[in-house]
Amino acid sequence: MKPEFRINNILRPLGWLYGLITGIRNLLYDKGLKKSTAFPFPVISIGNITVGGTGKTPHAEYTAILLKDRFKTAVLSRGYGRHTKGFFMSDAHSDSGLIGDEPLQIKRRFPDLEVAVCNDRAKGINRLTAMCAPQVIILDDAFQHRRITPSLNILLVNWHRNILDDAMLPAGHLRENPKGRRRADIIIVTKCPEDLDKKSIDAVAQRLKVRPDQQVYFSTPDYSQPYLIDDSGHPLQLPKAPVLAVTGIVFPALMKSELERQGHQVVLMDYPDHHRFSKQDIANITDHLEGLGPDAIIVTTAKDAARLSDLDLEESLRKRIYVLPVGVRFLRDAAKFEKAVIGHVESFGKKKTE
Repeated sequence: MKPEFRINNILRPLGWLYGLITGIRNLLYDKGLKKSTAFPFPVISIGNITVGGTGKTPHAEYTAILLKDRFKTAVLSRGYGRHTKGFFMSDAHSDSGLIGDEPLQIKRRFPDLEVAVCNDRAKGINRLTAMCAPQVIILDDAFQHRRITPSLNILLVNWHRNILDDAMLPAGHLRENPKGRRRADIIIVTKCPEDLDKKSIDAVAQRLKVRPDQQVYFSTPDYSQPYLIDDSGHPLQLPKAPVLAVTGIVFPALMKSELERQGHQVVLMDYPDHHRFSKQDIANITDHLEGLGPDAIIVTTAKDAARLSDLDLEESLRKRIYVLPVGVRFLRDAAKFEKAVIGHVESFGKKKTE
């Protein structure tokens, strides 16, 4: 199922104004008139120029998997949607209100990984450096955070909503002009169909590249074994029962399509991205669940589970909530991507010893 791709042409004039403002800001950074900080160790930025929906967190996790056993690795996020401000280092007691749902998702998957949040990324990096001296820091959702000059800049582009065909906010989903992709060292086209042919891959790669040295890769969602919301350590099979898919993400259609591919009857309850579920929401969800029958289950994403698990839910309801985790799989050149990222970090170590 392909997500809807709409542009509100009536709002295009506002989009032009928004584009002018962001364009001036970027120009000031490009000309050095606004300060951007670089660091003497690798800082890998993973982000986009659209309003969500590109799979930043799964790609940050993929990158962390590549690096964490080779180098002391930390992840720094803004912590969107949290109830706090300033710097916080996550621990076993952190919840989504404290650090945000995406950092909490990463911390729960990798308990030994240092995960921190800070609105000011430069200050956050300095605090992380002082506290745990990481050898490499992964910035989750920082492509537009121009106050930092990352050593490796990775831009994510949704296959179903190519930035070259989109429009500026509020008419479309763009937060800056697509020309901003020139800042990227690596572009990853995400959420691609698994059966994407070589001709289509080559054509999109050619359209997106603006520098000869840019690398373009293509990834697809890689769903793994689900688990009960309170038991992530025990993957299992989903019961053959009606499914109420509860999501607060930008493109829920892909998960719904995956559940249908697995043979489930699926009803989707779709909330806005990073939605904070209220008591009334839970009451509505429960009513919909009961309407599907006594054996019906809820399936949600790991990101939504980070918020739902903080709520005081009835035990009988919690036992019916399953999490369908999603990672990424590269359609081609996975080894080349891994070599590029690992080699980038290793090159910093060599510079220090020279």
